[in-house]
Amino acid sequence: MDAEVAEQLRDLITRLQTDEDIPSAMNQLKTLLVSAPTEISETILEVGLSKILQCFNIFDRHLVDLICEVLTLCFEKFSPGEVIKSFTGNFMYLLRHENAHVRRLAVDEIAKAVISSSNALPIPQYIDVYVAVGQLVGDNDIGVANKAILITSNLPEEAYTKVLEEMKILLKCSSSSKCNVFEVIINISIKSYDLFKICLELGYIDIMVQEIQSLDVLYQLNILELMSTLAIKPYGINYLLNSGAMDKLVTVVIDLKTSPVGGILIPGYMKLFGCIAHYFPKEIIEKYPILLNFLFGLFESGKQAVLPVALDTFGFVGSTTEGKLSLVASGGKFTETMMKVNLLIKNSSSDIKIRALNCLTNLISIEKDTNTANSKPVDHRVTLITREWFRGLSEQPSSMDLLFDICKNPFPDIRLAAFGLLDAVSQHQWGHELIARTAGYRLM
Repeated sequence: MDAEVAEQLRDLITRLQTDEDIPSAMNQLKTLLVSAPTEISETILEVGLSKILQCFNIFDRHLVDLICEVLTLCFEKFSPGEVIKSFTGNFMYLLRHENAHVRRLAVDEIAKAVISSSNALPIPQYIDVYVAVGQLVGDNDIGVANKAILITSNLPEEAYTKVLEEMKILLKCSSSSKCNVFEVIINISIKSYDLFKICLELGYIDIMVQEIQSLDVLYQLNILELMSTLAIKPYGINYLLNSGAMDKLVTVVIDLKTSPVGGILIPGYMKLFGCIAHYFPKEIIEKYPILLNFLFGLFESGKQAVLPVALDTFGFVGSTTEGKLSLVASGGKFTETMMKVNLLIKNSSSDIKIRALNCLTNLISIEKDTNTANSKPVDHRVTLITREWFRGLSEQPSSMDLLFDICKNPFPDIRLAAFGLLDAVSQHQWGHELIARTAGYRLM
Protein backbone atom coordinates (compact mmCIF):
# COMPACT_ATOMS: atom_id res chain seq x y z
CA MET A 1 0.00 0.00 0.00
CA ASP A 2 1.15 3.54 -0.80
CA ALA A 3 2.49 5.08 2.45
CA GLU A 4 1.19 8.45 1.28
CA VAL A 5 -2.42 7.15 1.19
CA ALA A 6 -2.06 5.79 4.72
CA GLU A 7 -0.68 9.09 5.93
CA GLN A 8 -3.52 11.01 4.28
CA LEU A 9 -6.01 8.77 6.08
CA ARG A 10 -4.35 9.41 9.45
CA ASP A 11 -4.32 13.15 8.82
CA LEU A 12 -8.00 13.27 7.82
CA ILE A 13 -9.02 11.20 10.87
CA THR A 14 -7.11 13.66 13.09
CA ARG A 15 -8.92 16.63 11.52
CA LEU A 16 -12.28 15.12 12.57
CA GLN A 17 -11.54 16.31 16.12
CA THR A 18 -12.24 19.90 15.04
CA ASP A 19 -15.96 20.52 14.47
CA GLU A 20 -15.38 23.11 11.75
CA ASP A 21 -13.24 20.67 9.74
CA ILE A 22 -15.58 17.69 9.97
CA PRO A 23 -17.67 18.20 6.77
CA SER A 24 -14.63 18.93 4.63
CA ALA A 25 -12.52 16.16 6.14
CA MET A 26 -15.35 13.66 5.84
CA ASN A 27 -15.83 14.41 2.15
CA GLN A 28 -12.10 14.02 1.56
CA LEU A 29 -12.15 10.72 3.48
CA LYS A 30 -14.91 9.49 1.21
CA THR A 31 -12.92 10.42 -1.90
CA LEU A 32 -9.77 8.81 -0.52
CA LEU A 33 -11.47 5.54 0.47
CA VAL A 34 -13.22 5.12 -2.88
CA SER A 35 -9.90 4.57 -4.66
CA ALA A 36 -7.85 3.21 -1.75
CA PRO A 37 -6.67 -0.43 -1.97
CA THR A 38 -7.94 -3.06 0.47
CA GLU A 39 -4.61 -2.84 2.30
CA ILE A 40 -5.85 0.44 3.76
CA SER A 41 -7.68 -1.79 6.28
CA GLU A 42 -4.40 -2.06 8.19
CA THR A 43 -4.38 1.70 8.75
CA ILE A 44 -8.08 1.67 9.65
CA LEU A 45 -7.32 -0.93 12.31
CA GLU A 46 -4.49 1.25 13.56
CA VAL A 47 -6.44 4.53 13.85
CA GLY A 48 -9.80 2.95 14.75
CA LEU A 49 -13.34 4.11 14.05
CA SER A 50 -13.99 6.05 17.26
CA LYS A 51 -13.18 9.48 15.84
CA ILE A 52 -15.51 8.85 12.89
CA LEU A 53 -18.30 7.68 15.19
CA GLN A 54 -17.94 10.74 17.42
CA CYS A 55 -19.08 12.84 14.48
CA PHE A 56 -22.59 11.37 14.91
CA ASN A 57 -22.89 13.68 17.92
CA ILE A 58 -23.34 16.59 15.50
CA PHE A 59 -27.05 16.58 14.72
CA ASP A 60 -26.99 17.16 10.97
CA ARG A 61 -28.95 14.73 8.78
CA HIS A 62 -26.76 15.32 5.73
CA LEU A 63 -23.62 14.76 7.79
CA VAL A 64 -25.05 11.53 9.22
CA ASP A 65 -25.62 10.24 5.69
CA LEU A 66 -22.06 11.21 4.75
CA ILE A 67 -20.61 9.47 7.82
CA CYS A 68 -22.55 6.32 6.91
CA GLU A 69 -21.10 6.43 3.39
CA VAL A 70 -17.58 6.75 4.82
CA LEU A 71 -18.14 3.87 7.24
CA THR A 72 -19.51 1.72 4.43
CA LEU A 73 -16.36 2.36 2.41
CA CYS A 74 -14.27 1.46 5.47
CA PHE A 75 -16.17 -1.80 5.97
CA GLU A 76 -15.72 -2.76 2.31
CA LYS A 77 -11.96 -2.94 2.86
CA PHE A 78 -12.46 -5.91 5.19
CA SER A 79 -13.59 -9.45 4.51
CA PRO A 80 -17.08 -10.35 5.85
CA GLY A 81 -17.08 -10.46 9.64
CA GLU A 82 -13.54 -9.15 10.08
CA VAL A 83 -14.52 -5.54 10.77
CA ILE A 84 -17.14 -6.67 13.31
CA LYS A 85 -14.56 -8.75 15.15
CA SER A 86 -12.13 -5.83 15.17
CA PHE A 87 -14.67 -3.20 16.28
CA THR A 88 -17.32 -5.15 18.22
CA GLY A 89 -17.93 -2.35 20.71
CA ASN A 90 -18.39 0.15 17.89
CA PHE A 91 -20.92 -2.13 16.20
CA MET A 92 -22.92 -2.46 19.41
CA TYR A 93 -23.10 1.34 19.45
CA LEU A 94 -24.23 1.44 15.81
CA LEU A 95 -26.91 -1.21 16.41
CA ARG A 96 -28.44 0.88 19.19
CA HIS A 97 -28.13 4.25 17.48
CA GLU A 98 -31.29 6.39 17.33
CA ASN A 99 -30.90 7.00 13.59
CA ALA A 100 -32.35 4.24 11.41
CA HIS A 101 -29.78 4.85 8.67
CA VAL A 102 -27.00 4.10 11.15
CA ARG A 103 -28.71 0.94 12.44
CA ARG A 104 -29.24 -0.20 8.85
CA LEU A 105 -25.54 0.26 8.15
CA ALA A 106 -24.68 -2.06 11.06
CA VAL A 107 -27.21 -4.81 10.29
CA ASP A 108 -26.20 -4.81 6.61
CA GLU A 109 -22.61 -5.55 7.59
CA ILE A 110 -23.62 -8.24 10.07
CA ALA A 111 -25.86 -9.82 7.42
CA LYS A 112 -22.88 -10.10 5.07
CA ALA A 113 -20.95 -11.94 7.76
CA VAL A 114 -23.76 -14.33 8.71
CA ILE A 115 -24.61 -15.15 5.08
CA SER A 116 -20.96 -15.68 4.12
CA SER A 117 -20.33 -18.30 6.81
CA SER A 118 -22.24 -19.76 9.75
CA ASN A 119 -19.02 -19.46 11.78
CA ALA A 120 -18.06 -15.93 10.71
CA LEU A 121 -19.04 -14.64 14.16
CA PRO A 122 -18.63 -17.65 16.46
CA ILE A 123 -20.49 -18.32 19.68
CA PRO A 124 -20.11 -17.37 22.52
CA GLN A 125 -17.78 -14.47 21.65
CA TYR A 126 -20.37 -12.57 19.63
CA ILE A 127 -23.60 -13.62 21.32
CA ASP A 128 -24.23 -10.01 22.42
CA VAL A 129 -24.15 -8.91 18.79
CA TYR A 130 -26.73 -11.55 17.90
CA VAL A 131 -28.93 -10.55 20.85
CA ALA A 132 -28.80 -6.89 19.81
CA VAL A 133 -29.74 -7.80 16.24
CA GLY A 134 -32.56 -10.03 17.49
CA GLN A 135 -34.10 -7.08 19.30
CA LEU A 136 -34.03 -5.09 16.06
CA VAL A 137 -36.53 -7.58 14.60
CA GLY A 138 -39.16 -5.25 16.05
CA ASP A 139 -37.53 -2.06 14.74
CA ASN A 140 -39.85 0.67 13.47
CA ASP A 141 -37.75 0.98 10.31
CA ILE A 142 -38.86 -1.72 7.85
CA GLY A 143 -35.42 -1.99 6.26
CA VAL A 144 -33.72 -2.55 9.62
CA ALA A 145 -36.40 -5.00 10.78
CA ASN A 146 -36.31 -7.06 7.56
CA LYS A 147 -32.53 -7.38 7.66
CA ALA A 148 -32.68 -8.30 11.36
CA ILE A 149 -35.25 -11.00 10.52
CA LEU A 150 -32.92 -12.38 7.84
CA ILE A 151 -29.93 -12.45 10.23
CA THR A 152 -31.81 -13.89 13.21
CA SER A 153 -33.35 -16.61 11.02
CA ASN A 154 -29.86 -17.82 10.05
CA LEU A 155 -27.82 -17.85 13.25
CA PRO A 156 -25.70 -20.73 14.53
CA GLU A 157 -28.01 -23.16 16.31
CA GLU A 158 -26.31 -22.70 19.68
CA ALA A 159 -27.17 -18.99 19.67
CA TYR A 160 -30.93 -19.42 19.71
CA THR A 161 -31.65 -20.20 23.36
CA LYS A 162 -30.12 -16.89 24.47
CA VAL A 163 -31.30 -14.80 21.50
CA LEU A 164 -34.90 -16.01 21.65
CA GLU A 165 -35.07 -15.56 25.40
CA GLU A 166 -34.01 -11.92 25.01
CA MET A 167 -36.41 -11.40 22.08
CA LYS A 168 -39.43 -12.05 24.30
CA ILE A 169 -39.46 -8.37 25.21
CA LEU A 170 -40.78 -7.67 21.70
CA LEU A 171 -43.96 -9.61 22.45
CA LYS A 172 -45.03 -6.59 24.53
CA CYS A 173 -44.74 -4.31 21.50
CA SER A 174 -47.02 -3.62 18.51
CA SER A 175 -48.69 -6.32 16.43
CA SER A 176 -46.23 -5.51 13.63
CA SER A 177 -43.27 -6.22 15.91
CA LYS A 178 -44.85 -9.41 17.21
CA CYS A 179 -45.54 -10.56 13.67
CA ASN A 180 -41.86 -10.06 12.81
CA VAL A 181 -40.90 -12.12 15.85
CA PHE A 182 -43.24 -14.93 14.81
CA GLU A 183 -41.77 -14.86 11.30
CA VAL A 184 -38.33 -15.51 12.81
CA ILE A 185 -39.78 -18.27 15.00
CA ILE A 186 -41.31 -20.05 12.01
CA ASN A 187 -38.18 -19.58 9.88
CA ILE A 188 -36.19 -21.22 12.66
CA SER A 189 -38.75 -23.93 13.48
CA ILE A 190 -38.99 -25.34 9.97
CA LYS A 191 -35.24 -25.98 9.87
CA SER A 192 -35.29 -28.85 12.36
CA TYR A 193 -37.29 -30.47 15.12
CA ASP A 194 -34.65 -29.46 17.68
CA LEU A 195 -35.05 -25.77 16.82
CA PHE A 196 -38.84 -26.13 16.81
CA LYS A 197 -38.57 -27.64 20.29
CA ILE A 198 -36.58 -24.63 21.53
CA CYS A 199 -39.25 -22.26 20.19
CA LEU A 200 -41.98 -24.41 21.74
CA GLU A 201 -40.30 -24.58 25.15
CA LEU A 202 -39.87 -20.81 25.20
CA GLY A 203 -43.61 -20.44 24.66
CA TYR A 204 -43.56 -18.76 21.25
CA ILE A 205 -45.69 -21.33 19.40
CA ASP A 206 -48.41 -21.35 22.07
CA ILE A 207 -48.51 -17.56 22.02
CA MET A 208 -48.94 -17.61 18.23
CA VAL A 209 -52.00 -19.84 18.55
CA GLN A 210 -53.48 -17.55 21.19
CA GLU A 211 -52.88 -14.50 19.00
CA ILE A 212 -55.09 -15.96 16.25
CA GLN A 213 -58.05 -14.63 18.21
CA SER A 214 -56.71 -11.07 17.89
CA LEU A 215 -59.16 -8.43 16.66
CA ASP A 216 -56.47 -7.13 14.28
CA VAL A 217 -57.52 -8.83 11.03
CA LEU A 218 -54.27 -8.21 9.12
CA TYR A 219 -52.27 -9.50 12.08
CA GLN A 220 -54.48 -12.60 12.21
CA LEU A 221 -53.94 -13.26 8.49
CA ASN A 222 -50.17 -12.96 8.88
CA ILE A 223 -50.17 -15.49 11.71
CA LEU A 224 -52.30 -17.91 9.66
CA GLU A 225 -49.81 -17.58 6.79
CA LEU A 226 -46.94 -18.39 9.12
CA MET A 227 -48.76 -21.33 10.69
CA SER A 228 -49.45 -22.70 7.20
CA THR A 229 -45.69 -22.76 6.66
CA LEU A 230 -45.15 -24.61 9.95
CA ALA A 231 -47.93 -27.08 9.12
CA ILE A 232 -45.89 -28.39 6.18
CA LYS A 233 -43.56 -30.06 8.70
CA PRO A 234 -44.77 -33.31 10.32
CA TYR A 235 -43.86 -32.07 13.79
CA GLY A 236 -45.72 -28.83 13.08
CA ILE A 237 -48.87 -30.71 12.14
CA ASN A 238 -48.51 -33.00 15.15
CA TYR A 239 -48.30 -29.96 17.42
CA LEU A 240 -51.48 -28.47 15.96
CA LEU A 241 -53.33 -31.76 16.32
CA ASN A 242 -52.09 -32.80 19.76
CA SER A 243 -51.95 -29.45 21.56
CA GLY A 244 -55.58 -28.55 21.07
CA ALA A 245 -54.61 -25.75 18.69
CA MET A 246 -56.58 -27.35 15.87
CA ASP A 247 -59.72 -27.43 18.01
CA LYS A 248 -59.34 -23.70 18.64
CA LEU A 249 -58.94 -23.06 14.92
CA VAL A 250 -62.07 -25.07 14.13
CA THR A 251 -64.03 -22.99 16.66
CA VAL A 252 -62.93 -19.82 14.88
CA VAL A 253 -63.81 -21.25 11.46
CA ILE A 254 -67.36 -22.05 12.61
CA ASP A 255 -67.90 -18.37 13.40
CA LEU A 256 -66.50 -17.09 10.10
CA LYS A 257 -69.79 -17.35 8.22
CA THR A 258 -71.44 -14.83 10.52
CA SER A 259 -68.36 -12.69 11.14
CA PRO A 260 -68.28 -9.27 9.44
CA VAL A 261 -64.64 -9.91 8.54
CA GLY A 262 -65.21 -13.53 7.53
CA GLY A 263 -64.65 -12.81 3.85
CA ILE A 264 -61.20 -11.45 4.64
CA LEU A 265 -60.19 -14.26 6.99
CA ILE A 266 -61.55 -17.26 5.09
CA PRO A 267 -58.61 -17.47 2.61
CA GLY A 268 -56.10 -17.64 5.48
CA TYR A 269 -57.98 -20.36 7.34
CA MET A 270 -58.61 -22.38 4.20
CA LYS A 271 -54.95 -22.25 3.24
CA LEU A 272 -54.01 -23.55 6.68
CA PHE A 273 -56.66 -26.28 6.45
CA GLY A 274 -55.41 -27.21 2.97
CA CYS A 275 -51.80 -27.47 4.12
CA ILE A 276 -52.69 -29.79 7.00
CA ALA A 277 -55.24 -31.87 5.09
CA HIS A 278 -52.80 -32.30 2.19
CA TYR A 279 -50.42 -34.24 4.44
CA PHE A 280 -52.98 -35.88 6.76
CA PRO A 281 -56.19 -36.03 4.68
CA LYS A 282 -57.75 -39.09 6.29
CA GLU A 283 -57.15 -37.94 9.86
CA ILE A 284 -58.28 -34.35 9.30
CA ILE A 285 -61.36 -35.18 7.23
CA GLU A 286 -62.49 -37.85 9.68
CA LYS A 287 -61.76 -35.86 12.86
CA TYR A 288 -62.80 -32.43 11.58
CA PRO A 289 -65.52 -33.01 8.96
CA ILE A 290 -66.80 -29.52 9.71
CA LEU A 291 -63.75 -28.08 7.94
CA LEU A 292 -64.47 -30.06 4.78
CA ASN A 293 -68.14 -29.11 4.95
CA PHE A 294 -67.10 -25.50 5.35
CA LEU A 295 -64.99 -25.84 2.18
CA PHE A 296 -67.93 -27.37 0.31
CA GLY A 297 -70.08 -24.52 1.59
CA LEU A 298 -67.81 -22.00 -0.12
CA PHE A 299 -68.70 -23.57 -3.47
CA GLU A 300 -72.40 -23.56 -2.57
CA SER A 301 -72.26 -19.85 -1.71
CA GLY A 302 -71.09 -19.01 -5.23
CA LYS A 303 -69.28 -15.92 -3.91
CA GLN A 304 -66.60 -14.89 -6.39
CA ALA A 305 -64.38 -13.57 -3.59
CA VAL A 306 -63.94 -16.99 -1.94
CA LEU A 307 -64.03 -19.26 -5.00
CA PRO A 308 -60.29 -18.88 -5.79
CA VAL A 309 -59.17 -20.10 -2.36
CA ALA A 310 -61.89 -22.79 -2.35
CA LEU A 311 -60.66 -24.17 -5.68
CA ASP A 312 -57.00 -24.02 -4.67
CA THR A 313 -57.67 -25.76 -1.35
CA PHE A 314 -59.92 -28.42 -2.85
CA GLY A 315 -57.35 -29.31 -5.49
CA PHE A 316 -54.43 -29.28 -3.03
CA VAL A 317 -56.18 -31.64 -0.61
CA GLY A 318 -57.05 -34.00 -3.47
CA SER A 319 -53.63 -33.99 -5.12
CA THR A 320 -52.42 -37.05 -3.18
CA THR A 321 -53.72 -40.59 -3.45
CA GLU A 322 -54.94 -40.60 0.13
CA GLY A 323 -56.50 -37.20 -0.40
CA LYS A 324 -58.48 -38.43 -3.41
CA LEU A 325 -59.75 -41.47 -1.53
CA SER A 326 -60.63 -39.45 1.56
CA LEU A 327 -62.55 -36.87 -0.46
CA VAL A 328 -64.56 -39.41 -2.42
CA ALA A 329 -65.44 -41.19 0.84
CA SER A 330 -66.94 -37.98 2.22
CA GLY A 331 -70.17 -38.60 0.31
CA GLY A 332 -72.74 -36.62 -1.62
CA LYS A 333 -71.46 -33.13 -0.91
CA PHE A 334 -68.19 -34.04 -2.57
CA THR A 335 -70.05 -35.14 -5.72
CA GLU A 336 -72.00 -31.88 -5.74
CA THR A 337 -68.79 -29.91 -5.37
CA MET A 338 -67.20 -31.78 -8.29
CA MET A 339 -70.20 -30.79 -10.43
CA LYS A 340 -69.69 -27.14 -9.41
CA VAL A 341 -65.99 -27.32 -10.36
CA ASN A 342 -66.99 -28.66 -13.78
CA LEU A 343 -69.52 -25.86 -14.23
CA LEU A 344 -66.87 -23.29 -13.31
CA ILE A 345 -64.57 -24.71 -15.99
CA LYS A 346 -67.29 -24.36 -18.60
CA ASN A 347 -68.95 -21.11 -17.63
CA SER A 348 -66.59 -18.89 -15.62
CA SER A 349 -64.47 -15.85 -16.34
CA SER A 350 -60.81 -16.40 -17.10
CA ASP A 351 -59.34 -16.27 -13.56
CA ILE A 352 -61.90 -18.66 -12.05
CA LYS A 353 -61.75 -20.89 -15.14
CA ILE A 354 -57.96 -21.21 -14.78
CA ARG A 355 -58.20 -22.04 -11.08
CA ALA A 356 -60.96 -24.56 -11.74
CA LEU A 357 -58.84 -26.22 -14.45
CA ASN A 358 -55.88 -26.34 -12.07
CA CYS A 359 -58.13 -27.78 -9.36
CA LEU A 360 -59.33 -30.60 -11.61
CA THR A 361 -55.75 -31.16 -12.76
CA ASN A 362 -54.68 -31.80 -9.17
CA LEU A 363 -57.62 -34.12 -8.60
CA ILE A 364 -56.97 -36.12 -11.79
CA SER A 365 -53.18 -36.28 -11.71
CA ILE A 366 -51.22 -39.17 -10.24
CA GLU A 367 -49.21 -38.45 -7.12
CA LYS A 368 -45.50 -38.56 -7.95
CA ASP A 369 -42.98 -39.95 -5.46
CA THR A 370 -40.00 -37.60 -5.66
CA ASN A 371 -37.87 -39.94 -3.55
CA THR A 372 -37.82 -42.82 -6.00
CA ALA A 373 -36.74 -42.96 -9.62
CA ASN A 374 -39.36 -45.57 -10.57
CA SER A 375 -43.03 -44.69 -10.38
CA LYS A 376 -45.29 -46.93 -8.31
CA PRO A 377 -48.25 -48.71 -9.90
CA VAL A 378 -51.39 -46.57 -9.82
CA ASP A 379 -53.95 -47.58 -7.21
CA HIS A 380 -56.83 -49.12 -9.18
CA ARG A 381 -59.30 -47.14 -7.05
CA VAL A 382 -57.65 -43.92 -8.19
CA THR A 383 -57.88 -45.09 -11.80
CA LEU A 384 -61.62 -45.68 -11.47
CA ILE A 385 -62.55 -42.51 -9.60
CA THR A 386 -60.42 -40.15 -11.68
CA ARG A 387 -61.96 -41.56 -14.87
CA GLU A 388 -65.42 -40.85 -13.50
CA TRP A 389 -64.41 -37.37 -12.37
CA PHE A 390 -63.12 -36.50 -15.82
CA ARG A 391 -66.17 -37.96 -17.56
CA GLY A 392 -68.31 -35.76 -15.34
CA LEU A 393 -66.74 -32.64 -16.85
CA SER A 394 -69.15 -32.66 -19.81
CA GLU A 395 -71.66 -34.96 -21.49
CA GLN A 396 -72.30 -32.97 -24.67
CA PRO A 397 -69.79 -32.28 -26.05
CA SER A 398 -67.72 -35.03 -24.45
CA SER A 399 -65.20 -34.12 -21.76
CA MET A 400 -62.30 -34.69 -24.16
CA ASP A 401 -63.87 -32.58 -26.92
CA LEU A 402 -64.49 -29.80 -24.41
CA LEU A 403 -60.89 -29.97 -23.19
CA PHE A 404 -59.71 -29.91 -26.80
CA ASP A 405 -61.68 -26.71 -27.40
CA ILE A 406 -60.25 -25.06 -24.28
CA CYS A 407 -56.73 -25.98 -25.43
CA LYS A 408 -57.41 -23.78 -28.46
CA ASN A 409 -58.57 -20.82 -26.37
CA PRO A 410 -56.99 -17.54 -27.56
CA PHE A 411 -55.82 -16.63 -24.05
CA PRO A 412 -52.44 -18.25 -23.25
CA ASP A 413 -53.07 -18.59 -19.48
CA ILE A 414 -56.24 -20.55 -20.12
CA ARG A 415 -54.51 -22.71 -22.76
CA LEU A 416 -51.67 -23.45 -20.33
CA ALA A 417 -54.11 -24.56 -17.63
CA ALA A 418 -55.96 -26.73 -20.16
CA PHE A 419 -52.74 -28.39 -21.27
CA GLY A 420 -51.98 -29.05 -17.60
CA LEU A 421 -55.28 -30.94 -17.34
CA LEU A 422 -54.50 -32.78 -20.58
CA ASP A 423 -51.16 -33.83 -19.08
CA ALA A 424 -52.96 -35.13 -15.97
CA VAL A 425 -55.42 -37.10 -18.13
CA SER A 426 -52.55 -38.59 -20.15
CA GLN A 427 -51.04 -40.05 -16.96
CA HIS A 428 -53.80 -42.69 -16.97
CA GLN A 429 -54.40 -45.60 -19.33
CA TRP A 430 -58.01 -44.50 -19.70
CA GLY A 431 -56.67 -41.09 -20.70
CA HIS A 432 -54.54 -42.59 -23.46
CA GLU A 433 -57.61 -44.35 -24.83
CA LEU A 434 -59.74 -41.19 -24.78
CA ILE A 435 -57.04 -39.14 -26.48
CA ALA A 436 -56.59 -41.78 -29.18
CA ARG A 437 -60.33 -41.74 -29.91
CA THR A 438 -60.63 -37.95 -30.07
CA ALA A 439 -60.31 -36.40 -33.51
CA GLY A 440 -57.97 -33.47 -33.78
CA TYR A 441 -55.49 -34.14 -30.97
CA ARG A 442 -52.95 -35.52 -33.38
CA LEU A 443 -52.97 -32.14 -35.14
CA MET A 444 -52.06 -30.15 -32.01
